[in-house]
Formats: sequence, structure tokens, C-alpha cells
Amino acid sequence: MQTHTIRLLLDWTLDAKHAVFTEAQAQGYYREAGISLEIMEPAQKSSMALELLHQGEADLVINYPHNIMLMQDRVPGTVSIASLVPSNPEGLLSLKDKGITSVMDIPGKRIGVGPSPVSQAQLEVFLAHNGVPRDAVTWKIVGFEGEKLLLADEIDLLDAVSYAIPRTIRKGKDVNFISYTQHGLPESPFLVFAARKAWVEEHHETAVKFLKATAEGYRKVCSWTLADWERYTGEIPGRNGPEEQEVWELTKALMERTKLFHQDIGEVEGLAALLRDKGILTHEVDCRALFLNLMS
Repeated sequence: MQTHTIRLLLDWTLDAKHAVFTEAQAQGYYREAGISLEIMEPAQKSSMALELLHQGEADLVINYPHNIMLMQDRVPGTVSIASLVPSNPEGLLSLKDKGITSVMDIPGKRIGVGPSPVSQAQLEVFLAHNGVPRDAVTWKIVGFEGEKLLLADEIDLLDAVSYAIPRTIRKGKDVNFISYTQHGLPESPFLVFAARKAWVEEHHETAVKFLKATAEGYRKVCSWTLADWERYTGEIPGRNGPEEQEVWELTKALMERTKLFHQDIGEVEGLAALLRDKGILTHEVDCRALFLNLMS
């Protein structure tokens, strides 16, 4: 059997969701499919990752669907072959002692949100849908220091993902979380597998085998015990078994909302409509041509 190398560029340093790749690799599922998987450390920025993909430095990149839409002029021919996390996990995280349990508690509060126009657009839509005027809250643009600012009481709420909950709790703070999609924001894929269209056309069978082998890894990780998580995190700086196990349970719920690795094209089109409405997406995109479902 001929072996094909796939260079997979991650979205983040190794965490719970990436266990599906390392486990599929450890169990020999990729090898049995004729694939040699090379797992690459993430780029400094998600947009940079797609540029590396376009330059041929990687074959598959875990990235955000909005980047694929917005960057077509810079990385033409970039498509998504499947979703990794098909459900939007974003919302507003707050410390429980702040007593922010509903949208009605948000006016007058300080909100930390990332520099991405998409993150800010989501927050704007969420606030508008729930009747919270833009000037009723104080915005603070934050980066990776967002959680530190929340813990230091320099902001009241942080635009974050649901699987940040156990990470904050393990720092000794109980939290509340208000989900965007449960409060009016349209559902959409969160993380997808990006590839060059030419590569997909040339290696279609290999790409399908990669997804099927990864699905086997997923099913194996679903049966992991705490001992397995401790083994996985043992060589990953800053990670620990109990925390990643909790993060996995939240991530798995997002992955299981649809058929594994499926991306709902209607939801992708809804995301595109939101971006157009906010003036972020200024060119036409054919979502059905850009977002494929190779597992179907």
C-alpha cells in the first residue's frame, strides 16, 4: 500500500479535542489507511495558518469558517472538507459571585472581547437581539490576557468558549456562562478542516480515509478513563488530566450535535449573512462550493 503524508496544522497547542488525532495515530488507524500523519504546532495567528496552507506548507489546517470566507482574495482556492467542532461554543463567561445569570444582568457591565471583527460582530448581534444597547455596556478589547482580567475583576464578562468553564473553575472560581446560540445568535460551525481545493481534488480518497481514521480515534477517546487523560497530558506543558477530561466532555457535546464532522451548509450561509449584515464580508461567497462534506 502506498503511504501518503498529511501535514496537519493545529489551531492551538495540544488540548482535549486534539486527542482524536494522537489516539488515531497511536492505534495505527492512519497507518492502516495508508496515511503518515505529521501534526504541526499552530501558527501565531489563525489567518497566518491559512497563508501557510496556501503556500503549500501544510495539507490540512484546523481553522475558522469565517476566515475561509473573508480571506478568499488572499488565499484563493481554500475550502473546508469537514467540521471538527460543528457547533458554536461562544458566549459570555463571568465569575459566579458577580451574579450575572441572565441577559437582564448585563447592562452597566464591563465586557472583554477579542480584537477579531467577527467576535465583536457576534457580541453586537447578541446584545441587539436581547435588547441591550451598545452604550449600555463598556467594551474592552482583550487578547490572551482576558481570563486574567476577569479573575482580577478588571472586567465583569469575557467573550469566551464554553470549554473555558472547567479551566476557570480549576483556578478556584465558580462561573456563569451565557451562550450566544441559546440567546438568538444563529448556529454555525466553529472549527473546520481547511485545505487547498487542488489538493482535495488530487487526494480526495486520502482525505476521506483521514476523516474516517480520525473518527475511529474519536470513538476511542470517548471511552478514555482518567488514567488515559493523565497519560495524554503527561507530556503537554500546562495541561492536566482531570481538566482536559472535563474540557473533552464539553467539546464532545458540541461535536455530537450533528453527524460527526458534518458541516451544515445552511448554518454556514447564516454566518455569511451575519458577516455581510455587519459589513465584514464585502464580497460574494458560494458557501456550497467552499464548504464540503467529504464524509457524506
